[in-house]
Amino acid sequence: MSGKRTFAVTALGVADNEQRILKNIFKLSMHRPRAYDLVAGMPNARTEILIVDGDDDTAMAHWRAFRSENVANATVPAVLVSRDRDSEAHPYILYRPFVASKVLSVLDQVAIKELKFIPERVIGGSENISNPDLEAIKDSMPHAQTYNFTALVVDDSRPVRKQIELELDIFGVRADFAETGEQAITLLDRKSYDIIFLDVILPGIDGYKVCRTIKKDKLKRDTPVVMLTSKSSPFDKIKGTIAGCDTYLTKPVAHESFKKVIKKYLD
Repeated sequence: MSGKRTFAVTALGVADNEQRILKNIFKLSMHRPRAYDLVAGMPNARTEILIVDGDDDTAMAHWRAFRSENVANATVPAVLVSRDRDSEAHPYILYRPFVASKVLSVLDQVAIKELKFIPERVIGGSENISNPDLEAIKDSMPHAQTYNFTALVVDDSRPVRKQIELELDIFGVRADFAETGEQAITLLDRKSYDIIFLDVILPGIDGYKVCRTIKKDKLKRDTPVVMLTSKSSPFDKIKGTIAGCDTYLTKPVAHESFKKVIKKYLD
């Protein structure tokens, strides 16, 4: 899943002044992969996330009644607002007073874990993955029971390295990481890998030179090298072929395209 999505949020029992704060916070989300829009009134068919005042007995009663009306209502995820910072009875809690970063972080976790919206699964499609988001993504995705393969991922972008790590984990591939061509060559001198993902543009030695170095090594030349680039011109692909790479993926890389490469070289 990729792109951007705006989630309709309904506040139940939350005071007007706090709703105004939430609206202002949600404006900050409009340029993010996960955005939020406060929908006025009682929960309705548009509501995708509920924010319920957990300190208000009437609001909690309305929430329970809403959930009991039908199965669809029961699946709408809820975030409880509370002043009690020792409260851990509910998985998603917003503490008063509202802090923008905390509000968006909690809603992002709901969107990832409960609504399964994970644009980060497009490699190179997002340049900003926060640590809470990363943990939520890991929890929401399937994981291999055993690790049967090893990979070297060479890319100077932290989000790209994390995105590839998430994908590899599904297929039972444990990864080492390098940010530069020099780091990659050092790791390759110490260890053999089942597959190598190699960005073209790197600090220092570029990906083409790293690839040529790998393919000149008698012990490593058969290791599949997948070159990654943001460029898509035929000339770049020709350079990759000349350098000896086994295949070429242009970022952003969709999950299915990545899966095909894994299946082809590690099945």
